[in-house]
Amino acid sequence: MDFHDRNVIVTGGSSGIGKATAKLLVRRGANVAIIARRQALLDAALTELEAERVNRAQLFQACAADLSDWEQAQSSVSTVTAGGRVPDVLINCAGMARPGYFEELSVEIFRQTMDVDFFGTLYPCKLVAPMMMERGSGHIVNFSSGAGFLGVFGYTAYSAAKFAIRGFSDVLRSELKPYGVGVSIVFPPDTDTPQLLEENKYKPLETERISGTIKPVQPEQVAKAVVRAIEKNKYLVIPNFELSLFYALTNGVQGFVRWYFDRVIASARKERG
Repeated sequence: MDFHDRNVIVTGGSSGIGKATAKLLVRRGANVAIIARRQALLDAALTELEAERVNRAQLFQACAADLSDWEQAQSSVSTVTAGGRVPDVLINCAGMARPGYFEELSVEIFRQTMDVDFFGTLYPCKLVAPMMMERGSGHIVNFSSGAGFLGVFGYTAYSAAKFAIRGFSDVLRSELKPYGVGVSIVFPPDTDTPQLLEENKYKPLETERISGTIKPVQPEQVAKAVVRAIEKNKYLVIPNFELSLFYALTNGVQGFVRWYFDRVIASARKERG
């Protein structure tokens, strides 16, 4: 796909991977609309997008909305598609993660995580996909996680939501393909974003040990992988080698990986006393 003069919506585009992807697409000549919850971050991100402009005709928008709310999702998508600006690309980066021991996580955390991560992905797809189907072209990118194909200790709420996105995207790809609409699913590793900093405040020791000493990747690395996937109409996107290896193992040798994690968890629990 040539991104010049294409209309792109990036949810969660005010920070992290979403902002990095939005900036990269601006440099490719796209018209970019970003949607996120906090207006102040959106305004700052919009200034950064303007700085990346490559031609005067490019259009940029920032819309504040909680995409886990159906009415706000409808309103925001209506705003950024006004005037017949049918999206060529939808990138769903908005999300949250709150790790912790299952017995200590409140039911409300489970509900909020599912609302933000799963329904915050579903709603934009539900609103944008029919436009793409009618036109006969387009591409949707949904973000899962390494915890979306591999059950990681401490992520009972997050993994549930990200596994749901994986299942949803698997089926969505099949259903939209006959209409000429592509779908990609991204399984990013730990990425150096504000969300990761927030996650680290709550990670159990066992979760930290599983993460090990692997250095988080930069948002720009993930953004480049996403853009390449859109260009090549590639479904599966795993931005680094280590996570690609885990994907290969867990999709063929799941028993071994569970055994390995059990050993790491037992060692960490012993260390905790």
